[in-house]
Amino acid sequence: MFNAIKKFWKLQNSLERKLFWSILVVVTLASFFSAIFTIYEGLGAAASLASIGCMLLCILITFVAIETSLYSQCYLVMCCTLSCFLLPLLFIFCGGITSGMPLYCVTSLALIGLAVNSYAKVIAFIISLVIQVSTIFYAWQNPNIMLITLEHDASNLDFLVTTIITGIVLFTIGSLMIISYTHETKRRHELEIKIDYMKTHDSLTDLYNRTYLLKYLNESVWKHRENFFVILFDLDDFKQINSKYGHDFGDQIITEVSKIISQKVENTAEERVGRLGFEKFLFIVNSASEVEAFTKAESIRKEVYKLTFDEHPQVHITISGALCPCSSMMILDVKQLMDRLSTLLETAKKQGKNQIRNLVEY
Repeated sequence: MFNAIKKFWKLQNSLERKLFWSILVVVTLASFFSAIFTIYEGLGAAASLASIGCMLLCILITFVAIETSLYSQCYLVMCCTLSCFLLPLLFIFCGGITSGMPLYCVTSLALIGLAVNSYAKVIAFIISLVIQVSTIFYAWQNPNIMLITLEHDASNLDFLVTTIITGIVLFTIGSLMIISYTHETKRRHELEIKIDYMKTHDSLTDLYNRTYLLKYLNESVWKHRENFFVILFDLDDFKQINSKYGHDFGDQIITEVSKIISQKVENTAEERVGRLGFEKFLFIVNSASEVEAFTKAESIRKEVYKLTFDEHPQVHITISGALCPCSSMMILDVKQLMDRLSTLLETAKKQGKNQIRNLVEY
């Protein structure tokens, strides 16, 4: 049963739902114990029936909420029924101001403030306050309408019991609100982090995406580009392989190649690697020389060539690349850099593939 309750609670994916169920359970239990105490204190059948009626109302609202998912409306119905009908009756049945009923009345008004719909809850609060004040005032002016007036000892006992019940109710609701709010805030924060991550990363490979890479080149690399080199990789004949063996296998190839390239990244050197789209990758390298950058590109090419796949052992993957220094006098901006890389890559494809071309060779 505990696991079922825990599973149900996890399904309540909003603060509104968690708050609704928390308060509904607490009010139901409070009504149940109130009915027991009214019977124990001998306050009469009417008082006990009113408390039981409150509990049955909560159970009915439970089924309606499950069937309709109208949590805001059900919550307001519960609060209004308590404040406008059941509690005024209980006030008359259970001893009025000689009992602890005023505490229940104040608690019911406070519960209305937790409703989500601000416009409706203001109206509900005003109506409930008017009805409760009118009931108290009318009972004050016409004491003969009170079915029961408690004696000193009974009054103190009832007030003590009511203080315990309302105190537990308010403490529990407050604690559940804080817990729910904390969880909701944490979930929202995690979602924001995930959204921010998705804005800058490729969903398949977890590498940076085209938008981030070009922004990084423009805003960070280009201001201090002396030691930066950019390598554009493109898998050879990937479209044919993808078409012949299926997109799932194609995604597997992309993932494996991305792992090989990302292993070469030195994070402390402000290097970045990302997927430009389809089978293209961009590697921003921070090296002391072009020879060093070219060596890194060659090591990636050789490792890709060694890739094997158990599912299709006959498939061999090759990759072509283009290398350009960001500090070249022939390149004035990032757009020219990308155009030059594309031209070099096209040359590599035409001259046999599975090779790295650089600006000097071009």
